[in-house]
Amino acid sequence: MDIYRLSEWDLKKLVNNLAEDNYVFMPIFCQQREGPRSRWEYTRWDPQETRFQMNCRSMDALCQDFFFPPGNILHTFPEGQPGKEDKDLALLGLKSCDIKALEILDKSFGEGDLSYSFYEKRRKETTIISCDCLEITDTCFCNKVGGRPYPTSGFDLNVSTLPHYGDILVEVGENSDKGKKIVDRDNHLFTKATDEEIELRRKRRKKMMDQAESSNSYFQVNPNTGKVPREAPFWKKYATKNCHCTAYTLACPTSLTLQSIQGEDDQKEIVDKVWDSATTKDIFQELESDDPTDSRVKEMFYDKFQKYYDTYGNYGCSGCGNCISAAGGEIDIRDIIVDANTFTKG
Repeated sequence: MDIYRLSEWDLKKLVNNLAEDNYVFMPIFCQQREGPRSRWEYTRWDPQETRFQMNCRSMDALCQDFFFPPGNILHTFPEGQPGKEDKDLALLGLKSCDIKALEILDKSFGEGDLSYSFYEKRRKETTIISCDCLEITDTCFCNKVGGRPYPTSGFDLNVSTLPHYGDILVEVGENSDKGKKIVDRDNHLFTKATDEEIELRRKRRKKMMDQAESSNSYFQVNPNTGKVPREAPFWKKYATKNCHCTAYTLACPTSLTLQSIQGEDDQKEIVDKVWDSATTKDIFQELESDDPTDSRVKEMFYDKFQKYYDTYGNYGCSGCGNCISAAGGEIDIRDIIVDANTFTKG
C-alpha cells in the first residue's frame, strides 16, 4: 500500500498536469438548493476559471453519465465506428458509493447479454481519482450494502483530507498502473506519508463509519431481504406513491436497462442505445400489469436485492441514497427493506 502526502496546492498542480492529456472533470458546489440540501455537480476542469474544491459527501450527479451518455451512437453504416477521442478521461472526487456503482455496472455490462463494448472502452480510458467522505448525509446507507464512506479499491488514486488544513494523503490503487504512472511522472510533488499521518486518516475514517452505522442502525440488509414474495401485503402502501415516476429510477447509478434503437438518417442505418427509466422489466409489461402493486420502485427493489444478488452474490445497490432524494422523501428504500425483513421474519 503506497500512501503519500502532498499539499492541496500540489494536488491542484497534479490535476493541471493530468489535464494535459485527459479531459478532467471534478465536482463543483452549486448554490441552488433542491430540497434540504445544496448540490454538487461535475464540471470540466479549467485552471483559469474552475475553483478547485473537494466534495465532502456523495455526489448528486451520476458518474455513470460519463460512461453511458443518455443517447450514444454506437455505429453508423457504411462509415463504421466514430473516431477515437483525442484525450482520455479523468474523474476527480468520486466517492466509495460511486465506485461501488461502477463495479456493479462492470459486472452487468462487461459480460453476458448486457455486454456493451462502448462502456468497456470508456472505462479502460478513464482515470479514477476518488476521495474519502467527510460528511454523512441523511440518505446515505453504503455501510448496509457492503460499502464504507471511503474507497478501499477500484481507484487509481484516492485522496484523504486530514484534520489539519491543507494536509492531504494520496493512496495509489492496488495494481493500478495509471496511479503509479501519475506518481512517477510527478514524483517531485509527493512525500511518503508518516505513520502518524496514516493513523490520523484511520481515525477520521472510523469517525465517518461510526456516523453511518449510527444513522442506519434501525435496519439490516441480508440475503433474505430480496426473497420477500411479490404479493406481500406491505407493497400496497407503496403502490400509490410515485408508481410510474421516472425520477426514482433515473437517479439510480446502477440502473441496468438500455434499449437499442435502429433508424435511418440520410439513407444510413443508425444503431443507438439510450437509457430507459424503467429497470430490467419491460416498461410496457409493467404499466399494463394486472398486479396493482407493480411499480418501478418494486421492480428496482427486486432487481437489486434478488436478481443481482442471485447472479453475482452481492447487492446491486451502492447505498448512495440518490433514489431517496429524488423521491423527495415520499419513498425511502430503507423503509421497504425494513418491511421486507419484517415480513420474512414473521
